[in-house]
Amino acid sequence: MSLPSIKTVAQELGINLGEAISPEQQEQVLVGAMRRDLKPALDILHTKAHEAQKNGGSADWLEDPASEIGKMLTRIHAGDTLRALASKHFCHGLQLSFFNCCKGVVGTPPAQPMLVQIQCQAGPIAHSDC
Repeated sequence: MSLPSIKTVAQELGINLGEAISPEQQEQVLVGAMRRDLKPALDILHTKAHEAQKNGGSADWLEDPASEIGKMLTRIHAGDTLRALASKHFCHGLQLSFFNCCKGVVGTPPAQPMLVQIQCQAGPIAHSDC
């Protein structure tokens, strides 16, 4: 499960998940669970956001997708909702891009995203069986 602490966070916030909850409450629950369950990966993304801001563009990351942090980064990027919340709450609104299963960019996306995807599949960045 991507965010096992959702129920705990909701309880702590006094939110009953069995009832209709507002979009703001939904965001509170998800962001709180992300902070607990995905903190190491969010810390990397936050650091990369500062790096991107400092250099005026972007910051890349490359992580073994089988590692614990790699799995967390995949969870964050795989779905639109968590990716958007990570951008908003942890990356100062910078765009998050994801390639293959092991590479991402915080900030300005690459000029040639298809080439990056190819390079993540067939080298020199990574391989399809990584």
